[in-house]
Amino acid sequence: MSVRLTGISTPVGGISWEYTKSDKQNAPLVVPSNQKIKVFISSICGEERYNKVRAELKSAIEETQLADVYTFESEGASTLSAGSHYTFALEDSDICIFLIDNADGIRAGVQAEIDTVKKHNIKALYYFCDERQKEKTALEQSLMGAHFAKSKTVHSFNELSQDGAQALIDDIIAVYHYYCTGRIIVKPDEDDEIQLVEVAGTEKYQLPTIPKSALKNVDKCRDYILRFVLGYSHGRYQDEDEKTSDFDDWGLQFLPILFEEKSIKHFNTAMYLDALRAQQDDEYYQIVQIRWQAIQAYFSGDIEKCVNQLEAVLALAKETNQPTWVIKDILIDLRNQHWIRCTERNEFSDTHAQKELTESSEELYYPILDRIHESLYEKYIEGLYKKKTDSPYSVTIGSNLDQYGEMLASYLIVSMYNGSLTHILLIYEKIRDFIFYLSCKYDDWNLRVNLYKLAIFAGKEKEIKGIQDSYPEVLNKMNADEAASIMNFCLNHPIKYQKLNSLLLAFGSVGYFLDDINYEYYERSIVSEIKSWLSSDDAVVSIGQSVFKSLSGVAYRMSQDILGEICCKFMENHYSRWYTDMFKFIADRMDLQKMSDETAKKLLEHIISVINNEKEREQINYSPTFLCVLRKQNRALTDEMDKKIAEYFPSYYKGVYKLETTENERQDMPVFLREYADRIKKNNETQGKNGLYFRHGTCEIATIRAILLGKEIRCDAETMDMLISVVADTLLVSKEAISTKLDAIALLSCIVTKYPEDYIRNKSVYENLFVQQEVIEAADHSIISSNIDSISLKIGLEFLYVSMGKDVYSDILGLMPYIQGDVATTISVTHLIVEYMENADAVVLPPKVEAIILQNALQWLHSEHIDIRWNAARILFSMSRNPENYGIVNQQLVNLVDSDSVYIKNLIMRHLHKINGITNETKDYIISKCKHDANFVVRMVCAEVEKDLNGE
Repeated sequence: MSVRLTGISTPVGGISWEYTKSDKQNAPLVVPSNQKIKVFISSICGEERYNKVRAELKSAIEETQLADVYTFESEGASTLSAGSHYTFALEDSDICIFLIDNADGIRAGVQAEIDTVKKHNIKALYYFCDERQKEKTALEQSLMGAHFAKSKTVHSFNELSQDGAQALIDDIIAVYHYYCTGRIIVKPDEDDEIQLVEVAGTEKYQLPTIPKSALKNVDKCRDYILRFVLGYSHGRYQDEDEKTSDFDDWGLQFLPILFEEKSIKHFNTAMYLDALRAQQDDEYYQIVQIRWQAIQAYFSGDIEKCVNQLEAVLALAKETNQPTWVIKDILIDLRNQHWIRCTERNEFSDTHAQKELTESSEELYYPILDRIHESLYEKYIEGLYKKKTDSPYSVTIGSNLDQYGEMLASYLIVSMYNGSLTHILLIYEKIRDFIFYLSCKYDDWNLRVNLYKLAIFAGKEKEIKGIQDSYPEVLNKMNADEAASIMNFCLNHPIKYQKLNSLLLAFGSVGYFLDDINYEYYERSIVSEIKSWLSSDDAVVSIGQSVFKSLSGVAYRMSQDILGEICCKFMENHYSRWYTDMFKFIADRMDLQKMSDETAKKLLEHIISVINNEKEREQINYSPTFLCVLRKQNRALTDEMDKKIAEYFPSYYKGVYKLETTENERQDMPVFLREYADRIKKNNETQGKNGLYFRHGTCEIATIRAILLGKEIRCDAETMDMLISVVADTLLVSKEAISTKLDAIALLSCIVTKYPEDYIRNKSVYENLFVQQEVIEAADHSIISSNIDSISLKIGLEFLYVSMGKDVYSDILGLMPYIQGDVATTISVTHLIVEYMENADAVVLPPKVEAIILQNALQWLHSEHIDIRWNAARILFSMSRNPENYGIVNQQLVNLVDSDSVYIKNLIMRHLHKINGITNETKDYIISKCKHDANFVVRMVCAEVEKDLNGE
């Protein structure tokens, strides 16, 4: 008797077979699988032919008994909304199969499911049918490379069901095959025992008794922490018992106060203290009891009471001769809360607690807590080291993170046991570090958004910016619900000014992602808080530094009248401390044309009042650009302001202000060119003389290039000859820094391209630069110079020689590898390439040089630094001038609009209809994506671009 295999055994499935003899064929023996793969089928809904092929595919897959398949029409009634029902099903699936007909394109519903799959890294199989239309969709063109999903083109719509089922089975077999051959492995490093923290051996620290069960039986707190970190609940095997304890229960009750905005009133402190009394000796219990009174006061927002309780418990701890580590732990709590009280009162004073800590010669060591900390960070280093040194052919399928969660849970429980407020609050940082460690190892969306959430909660602006730059998907994949969760998480701050500061930063960071209802609610709330702060006699001063940072991040979604009113209030109150921030905000975000005449006039009146105030107008010197911006926006309303500028800032008025605002460019610009050429000549002579180096307040060379590039100016030959001569001297003889010499290269190459007659007349000067290239170098005055490596100067010179028609392919080829890994230099080099390519629309690189730059640009597009990606995108645009690059440019634009941040999307939208060779399908795809983007500004820019096109 023989059998035929009808199902496949895998790590997550079973097998089935049937007898081949005719009399047995009607009685197949089936071994069902206890665990099945969850499959989601995505396609256009509501059309008969799609419904039919989805039903056939579902039936074919489920017949294998390896998978359960979700299709929307096959599900029963639900209390959830239709959108939530299929979205949750998709997020919970193991693999998604997309069925796409090229002729029908990709509709909004399917696109939303594609975005969800990419966001959550769900495995996907894409099927494209070209029966009615052979031209590939923009999506199919973008699915290239080892990191992208599998895709296949079929030639008949009916083939979709059969091919989809076959591909899924083939994929399962491939996974099992790679597992058996060792290419896919379950990483043993995550299962290694983390150094256990035992209470024994800590007698020298006079550690109060804590039950071992409190450290080992922490499943409830562990699961809560892992659910927060990973975004889903911890699974448990059927025969697995939950290991917990009374202190685990108390920790679970306290965690919502830290993470779910619950009031401290929801935590029964009295009963918890009773539990502590049973474990601690009387003297130590009295210490912990008072410390918990301080914790209650802190989480009630009463810092004054908190400080008083900590001062009382410090005196008692000293009186009862508590261990040094206990006294120092109380001192740290007292110092930290004293600083908060000082901030609330707008005071600055040294705390006696800090003085006592500084004067102590004994090193502070926390029993148990320091061991947990050391074990965790040793494990982080070990994990990152293994990730770095692992074979590139190994793939990880699953990791056990329970022990990390257990250590974090134990950290919280021990902190609560000792009544240590500082260590309770440090759990945020401990969890943030854990999330960062996981982010370094895994490409998971929940980790990214939680890292961003905790940075905003901590109120660290630099850290927020760093995460935005390092993880661009944060500003690409976020949706309205996640933005709202970040806003809500800020409410966990019990201290009022810290909560407001965190909310301000959150509003500026995610305000563009909020849906209309939540946005309107938070805008009203934030504006009300700002106005209340502005009108309060005892406002917390430190809040002021966050106001304009917050408004800058959401200004395009706010009424210009509201913004103008806030600025007026700052000037009315004479809050000159924040004038520089306000002036920059006005220059970047305010528009007189978009506010009412009443508000515009009021704003200008207050600005004139500042100019008239001898003391306050000094602040304008630090950031005067807003004066030029306002003047150009509305000349009629700003006449009075213009007169005041002439009166009180005559030098600025005749210089930069006139340069930016003049209406007589033909007459004024040549004068500025000669004036700036004289300054360059003087700088060449004085820079580095007698060992004296200086920075430039104005970038004269870059300003001249901007004038020549942006204005239709014709200068006399004498001026241009002088200009070329002095700028060449900047390269050859001056001791200027690299940044200035790079400006000189950009200007000289601009003249070659845009003013060929002047170049030909001064060709000998250019040839001299080529002949003497070995002597061109930048002065090394490190204290005031940037981090740009001198290699960028050599590369810049090669591009100047390219503009002169020299063959420098081999030189550029040899130089480009040297900038890899050097962020500052890469930014500089990419910027100079952009400047070269944007000298004129007709600029095209020699074929071999273009190949080098294109290859590097494709790598730069994946940099974690936004400045590099921004420049790389602009280089990509210029590559489309060569028809041979059309395919690459189209593909990369689709990838960028799918995966990059709001800045890159807006850049693409602004240039989409100016770039050569972009197919209509690519344009439609990008516009469709941007029109439905989660970010308000992307949608706004898309609407503006479409309006401009329709206006034409």
